[in-house]
Amino acid sequence: MRRKEYACPNGCSLPPRRKQLREYNDGTYGFDFYDFTFCPCCGSLMPYSLKKLKGFFEVYNIHAALSDAVQLIYKSEFESAAREAFVAVESYLKKKSGLDSHGFDLATRALSFETDKQTGEIKRAPLIAINDLKNESQRNEQDGIRYMLMGFFQGPRNLYQHNHIGSGVSNSISVIIEASFFLHLLDGHSITQNGRWIPEKADYREIYQKMPKRIDRWRLVRLLKKRARMLKKNP
Repeated sequence: MRRKEYACPNGCSLPPRRKQLREYNDGTYGFDFYDFTFCPCCGSLMPYSLKKLKGFFEVYNIHAALSDAVQLIYKSEFESAAREAFVAVESYLKKKSGLDSHGFDLATRALSFETDKQTGEIKRAPLIAINDLKNESQRNEQDGIRYMLMGFFQGPRNLYQHNHIGSGVSNSISVIIEASFFLHLLDGHSITQNGRWIPEKADYREIYQKMPKRIDRWRLVRLLKKRARMLKKNP
């Protein structure tokens, strides 16, 4: 008899959960359980897999525009989740660029730019700049992300748009993570500009007022006092 967390949530009939001979990632062997990530009959996530997946998304910085795609993953609607992720990226590109294009062409036109080969100055700025384009590294990043987005639409997006993809949860998670990576970059969180993810200045009075727990308010005051002492020592 399978425990609830290892049984199909829809009640599909599965073989008994028994320990089997298996090879581990480090090359060693042993007898252990070999559990299904999702039900091989109906495709629904197993309860223990869903719990782990929710824990992963809680610590991973998934872009807010992908909340619908994540909820579809939780419902085991993997193909729909991937499609929703593609739609979210395309809609974001359209909104930020003001273009009425689609897919490959949209990514090409939104992020492309021109430079003067002799002076290196920007002759035509991109509609969406993910950094300041002031040096070679930043321009390489801009071009690299443009090519990645073009491939993102030309390859997997077109496949999902025109076909029924019988993919499992792993492919859909990969699409969502990649989509989140692009969306954060489109928000201006350049890889070449470390430290921009957290605002440099924060209104700690507002943060303090929005802390319902007294212990948290005390910890915040203590943290700020400690930071002030460190700044005084190392101005």
